[in-house]
Amino acid sequence: MQRDRLPILVVVAALLAATLAGAALVAPTGAQDPDANADRTISVDATGDADAAPDEAVVRVAATAAGDDPGAVRDNLSANADALRSELAAAGVNESNYETEEYRIQEYRRPPEEGGETPDYRGIHGFVVTLDDPQKAGDVVDAAANAGAEIQVVRFTLSEERRTELRERAIENAMDDARAQAVTIADNGDLQVTSVARVDASQQQYRPVAYESAAPRAADAGGADTSVETGEVSVSYQVRVTYNATRA
Repeated sequence: MQRDRLPILVVVAALLAATLAGAALVAPTGAQDPDANADRTISVDATGDADAAPDEAVVRVAATAAGDDPGAVRDNLSANADALRSELAAAGVNESNYETEEYRIQEYRRPPEEGGETPDYRGIHGFVVTLDDPQKAGDVVDAAANAGAEIQVVRFTLSEERRTELRERAIENAMDDARAQAVTIADNGDLQVTSVARVDASQQQYRPVAYESAAPRAADAGGADTSVETGEVSVSYQVRVTYNATRA
């Protein structure tokens, strides 16, 4: 007696920033086909997208100092970092919301053709500020500007829980798209889709909203508050699905 063969579902997931081109293939099945009643397979590439408002903001700021004496640079850097901390506290940002990401004092090595006007040493004390309220990102920008600090990156993103929800929605949309494609192909090829033989889900794109600036930003003379548009965070998922099919 012939054993029933069960459908096999293989899912391989990996983070890669790539885009799959749409494709479809109808081919005869062999003896190893998972569906004993199917005599054809239909393979399609599909993409699912899901968008959501960010629920987390990450702002990278840095206190800086420069001079010809490394000890003086260190002291000035410490004072500037303290000023930045004070401004963050005044903006309602707790110390638990940020941590040191970078600290260095390095000698500036001038190319031979440059003059001697550039300071010999430059120090930087970088902080990464993580907020569960994206609307407070502008407050951090203003605090850094008031302290004369560099504003390096403002990024709106998703918490891990929200990102998982968005990824699941993107996968569902991708699978719905794949099924619709396969049914359309089957209808136009006198075939009928029966079951899933294989799924390869190896392409994912995650697009946070980011604003970057390498230049220091001084405090505005008018003292206007900064407002940063959050936009939407997008997750894209690509799948290749092979369906078993029979003659209609």
